[in-house]
Amino acid sequence: MDLKKSSITADILNILSDNKVHTLQEIADEVEVSKMTVRRHIQSLSYRYPIETFCGGINRGGVYLDKDYVYQGSTLTNDELQLINNALLLLQKQGVGVDKNLLDSLLEKFSLPKARRIENGK
Repeated sequence: MDLKKSSITADILNILSDNKVHTLQEIADEVEVSKMTVRRHIQSLSYRYPIETFCGGINRGGVYLDKDYVYQGSTLTNDELQLINNALLLLQKQGVGVDKNLLDSLLEKFSLPKARRIENGK
């Protein structure tokens, strides 16, 4: 999953985590994507999360995350991700008493995808 898709997915989950019913249009407006894009992401997310959808008249269907499910995902913005990546790379260069395996694991977890790093000249 590329960074843009991941960000849209995280944004949708954050919106749904408020335990309210939202329309696809409300979510699309908030995330700044098309209603069809939201529909595709909701369909994909519904395999992993208890997301419910329903029809409700003219242009008033609804989407919500099961009220008994607690979404504990923490999402990072591109800037936060870049900051963590740079800090970890700096630690790696300095090598000051850092567990190399743990550092490599963190770099893998929080680094931008390789294609994105190349675009940014890194």
